[in-house]
Amino acid sequence: MSDENLPSGPGQDDLLALPSGYVINEYRIERVLGGGGFGITYLARDTHLDCQVAIKEYLPKDLAVRRDGLAVRPRSSEAAKGFEWGLQRFLLESRALASFHHPGIVRVLRYFRGNDTAYMVMEYETGQPLQRWLVGRLPLDRASLVRIVRPLLDGLEAIHAAGFLHRDIKPGNIYIRADGSPVLLDFGSARRLELDGIDQTLTAVVTPGFAPAEQYHRHGKQGPWTDLYALAGVMYWMVTGKLPMEAFARLREDAMPKAADIGNADAFGAGMLKAIDWALNPDEDKRPRQVADFRRACLAPPTGGEASEPPVEAPLPLGLSASEARTFIGAVLFADVAVAASDEAAQREGRSRLVQMLTQAIAPVPPTTRLAVNTKEGCAVCYVGDPEDALRTAVQLGDAAAGAGIGVHMGINLGPVRVAPDPNGRSRILGDGITTAFRVMRFSSPGQVLVARAYYEVIYQLKKNAGDYFRHIGVRRDPQARDHELYAYSGVSLLASARVADLSIRQAAVGGDLSPAAIEAAERILALHIGPMAKILVRKTLPRAENLSGLHELLAAMIPDPAPRSAFLSSVVAASGAVSGAASSRSVLGTAARSSASVSAAAGAVSVIPEADLARVEQIFARYIGPMARVLVRRESRTANSVATLCRALASHIDKDAERRRFMSEAGPAD
Repeated sequence: MSDENLPSGPGQDDLLALPSGYVINEYRIERVLGGGGFGITYLARDTHLDCQVAIKEYLPKDLAVRRDGLAVRPRSSEAAKGFEWGLQRFLLESRALASFHHPGIVRVLRYFRGNDTAYMVMEYETGQPLQRWLVGRLPLDRASLVRIVRPLLDGLEAIHAAGFLHRDIKPGNIYIRADGSPVLLDFGSARRLELDGIDQTLTAVVTPGFAPAEQYHRHGKQGPWTDLYALAGVMYWMVTGKLPMEAFARLREDAMPKAADIGNADAFGAGMLKAIDWALNPDEDKRPRQVADFRRACLAPPTGGEASEPPVEAPLPLGLSASEARTFIGAVLFADVAVAASDEAAQREGRSRLVQMLTQAIAPVPPTTRLAVNTKEGCAVCYVGDPEDALRTAVQLGDAAAGAGIGVHMGINLGPVRVAPDPNGRSRILGDGITTAFRVMRFSSPGQVLVARAYYEVIYQLKKNAGDYFRHIGVRRDPQARDHELYAYSGVSLLASARVADLSIRQAAVGGDLSPAAIEAAERILALHIGPMAKILVRKTLPRAENLSGLHELLAAMIPDPAPRSAFLSSVVAASGAVSGAASSRSVLGTAARSSASVSAAAGAVSVIPEADLARVEQIFARYIGPMARVLVRRESRTANSVATLCRALASHIDKDAERRRFMSEAGPAD
């Protein structure tokens, strides 16, 4: 629909809506996308970036009206308290939701106050609603269904682990992008798990057939199983062609046919159909409790009978089957023999001996915390327990290789990885974590251990004397024009400490707010962003934390990428119940920035870029990644020799190609 077709008065779908053409901050309202009891969602244009966005306006119709001047006011003095309470929750939750950065979840870009209410700005996803996308594609096969469901489950798991529920999953809130990937929209109804009845009453959203019974009344026991019911309802509709019956109609006598009875077991597998029925149980106590439970039952390979896991060569990190592999943070050691590529016989012999030596070197590491694979470029080991295990292995491997008269190149990185099966059923490691480890290895001399900056920063946070045993060797550019800041390991004293054996929380915490429950909450949220390594990082960091805020700061400094780092900080602030979270978040972010800057200072790097240029670039960069812009600009500027070099380094932290190009265009050297 073009702007010319939009009315000039209030939105055509809602008399309370802002008029088309209305400008608030840098956003110009184009039309209403949807509305409900909680608020109104608009299509708008960001006049600074010249792109479309979706904006959710907080406007609970039972409590508020729009007055002259378009300001939003409570309907009465009695409604004022509920309106203000809901407004504060909207702001707090917008702050937390803005920290999520997952491909299966619509991205919240920012939030702000205006018109005496609040607004949440989200990416406007182009594509088709699920029901429209399915036209001409039915009947679906299992592979197509899994391609839709898996990313949505991963996104829901991220939401739930941070303490939120979506509460309005339905076909209309699932869009399929042009590349076929799904995205879950409309977080206007999202709420924290522990909220009390008043908020449930204010923002209840019920879509018949997809909302479970507990969403119909204020005392309903809502949890992850609530969202799983709704998603299973969508799946039921996709595999049977029938909409689920309304939940309340099923409570006394459930007459809805089972997916296992009317679905095509040959196409989807009996296990998937039974999992759908499990999650659609009218009784919330009889549904899967967590996403992982449903994923395990639903996505196991079809066998024509009971769902079972395929055999694997060895336990995978996280205890996942190959069909359940997902992205997490791992420390990756990549090693290869120093043999000319043209001498194939020597290379085969050298790599055969490398495998033997590496097998011995990783033997002390628990099998469930590491995975070794052979690649055509060498050998890689991914560690998801103690990140120091990668360095210990490298030192032992180097000693063994030197004793055998073999030159070995070694590189270590900390970054996102994904374990997945190859066509032969073996495990392989994918993602930037292993790719960067390989490129770092290519810069090393035989017998030398080089580590990427992300890995060095984690070790620096864990070991006070880390700076004494690493030598900063500067930035190197690989054949793909990607820069890597490298450190060479030059000592063994760092490895003297034993591994953490007891991971239980038994000792009394130093700070009064460092209770076992608070520590476990920090670990749970950290695990959402980095995976199982969270457990040991929390235990190793505890002795240096004076209080809960200090623990959060230290842990944040060990998250390698800006998006999950910002997400962690926002989530722990929200989880700790800080309604005045803005001030706390600014304090945590500031300390994290100082911590990150101290790492760079240890390397002896000083920025040569004028402060005016840094401030200009930071202001532009903040539009793309939010509050972590300052941390990253100061950090990257220490190794950049020009504004152009700085912008290239910063652009690598932006996920989307189009946004990277736009940032480079805007932030390039000023005339």
